[in-house]
Amino acid sequence: MKSVELAQATESLGKYIQALGKEPLLVTIQKTPVAVLTPIADLETLSLEANPDSLTLIKKSLQRQPSDCTASLADYVRSLGREPAIAAFESKPVAVLVAIADIESVSLSGNTRFLEIIERSKQQQKAGKVVSSDEVRRKLGLS
Repeated sequence: MKSVELAQATESLGKYIQALGKEPLLVTIQKTPVAVLTPIADLETLSLEANPDSLTLIKKSLQRQPSDCTASLADYVRSLGREPAIAAFESKPVAVLVAIADIESVSLSGNTRFLEIIERSKQQQKAGKVVSSDEVRRKLGLS
């Protein structure tokens, strides 16, 4: 997984998103993970460089308005808090910036096998192949 030290993350968030590709970018402080910038769309098919003004950052918080992605990645990470920030290109989500609570989150976000399991679970859920938590408890003898 690619990484950048927070103190060195001086380019704009937009530049980092343009260079992201398909692999997450880990932001660290003295090699300790503090945030991850992860693509949630195929960035290679978008014309981010040709149309950088269409890239915006949105936080769930109602107090925050969408902003362009011109501030440095370091500035966005410092102001992130516990709330993820979603980068959108032409109003479509393309990447998410998330603070890291623990190293397992980083490991799993870049683990192909884990992502395959999550995708398979989503497909099973869409197909109606789900087991309720009550059923799991019953099968495990916990209820």
